[in-house]
Amino acid sequence: MVDALRVKFPGKSPSEIFSQAQEMVRWHYQWIVLHEFLPLLCGETFVDDIVKNGRKFYGWHNEPFIPVEFSVAAYRFGHSQIRPSYRANFSISNQPSPTEFFADIFDFSIPPTEADPNDLRGGKRAPRRFIDWHTFFNLGDGSMRNNKLIDTKLSSPLFKLPGFTDLDSLASRNLLRGLTFSLPSGQRVAHAMGLTPLSENDFAELKHYKTNFENSTPLWYYILKEAEIQEMGVHLGEVGGRIVAEVLIGLMEGDNTSFLSQNPFWKPSLPCWESYRNGKDFTMADLVRIAEGKVAIVL
Repeated sequence: MVDALRVKFPGKSPSEIFSQAQEMVRWHYQWIVLHEFLPLLCGETFVDDIVKNGRKFYGWHNEPFIPVEFSVAAYRFGHSQIRPSYRANFSISNQPSPTEFFADIFDFSIPPTEADPNDLRGGKRAPRRFIDWHTFFNLGDGSMRNNKLIDTKLSSPLFKLPGFTDLDSLASRNLLRGLTFSLPSGQRVAHAMGLTPLSENDFAELKHYKTNFENSTPLWYYILKEAEIQEMGVHLGEVGGRIVAEVLIGLMEGDNTSFLSQNPFWKPSLPCWESYRNGKDFTMADLVRIAEGKVAIVL
């Protein structure tokens, strides 16, 4: 990309060319967030309404910020989508006999000092541990595997995180963090948004705790249950979708370097592949293909 920009703008200095390349990548990524990620996560109609009619709840005085309802609850929806195992790599190109690397996210029988353990823990460096993105994005070869649904079920390894001796359950840590930050319940947030909250019967599994959680549900759990009931786990529901979409769109609108601030009518300039044939726009798969060097960039 830098080489293509150097050809297009021969009079610019290397630092100017690099800054131009940075902006191009950022704007294309922001486009993906707005036009691919958020519609898939929150629903296309819902995102279109925010873009056309504006945000209703997320705002700021001096500069944008990330609210705790987003960071501590709503954006932790992804914890429910984590699978217990993944195919991290299809082949190891520099090995005599390339083999795929399929492993559990954590294997507690393996010592933490292992240089290249047979699980997907981080902090290790080995050829097979470089991620093959074909597992995670649709690059047209049939290798992609969908995430788990957004619901109230977490994969078993997440209830015993490595490296923690006290609170090693991710669910417990999320719930405790919500309590620490004094987050309102899901029902209170729904009321504040003018929405009808889920009924206590939707939280029948919480009644035996005798804590009134069925009527005052921790926001993180409420958002997972909402997605499960309202959207069958395919994407977020009314409360979760509104929080996530408004914050991410608002952060881009409040960033004076983003394409929404600089040029809201801007369109992607980098090439698409299957996206054109499917009638779609520039996607994350297109950006991955560029990063893999599958095509020369001509601007």
